[in-house]
Amino acid sequence: MTTTALNNLWTYLKGLSLSKRDREWLASKLVSPSNAEESVSAEDKKALFLQMAGCWSDNSEGDDYYKMMTNRNSERPSNRIIPSLDD
Repeated sequence: MTTTALNNLWTYLKGLSLSKRDREWLASKLVSPSNAEESVSAEDKKALFLQMAGCWSDNSEGDDYYKMMTNRNSERPSNRIIPSLDD
């Protein structure tokens, strides 16, 4: 949300006439993170990745490309040397 939208929301919330119980409920909803996380299956992640990469059909070429891209960071050395802060 933009700053303006947040300010408008805050002004709206301050203008509501809420009971103490309603204010506590609203505060708990605004402060606490949502426990319900969307779970995306591995197959859905793969399909989304292949669509973003330009592969629109299911074929072995797409599977090979997905495997290569998901394993590429583990197969190559780091290109940076991060110095230790203890020195």
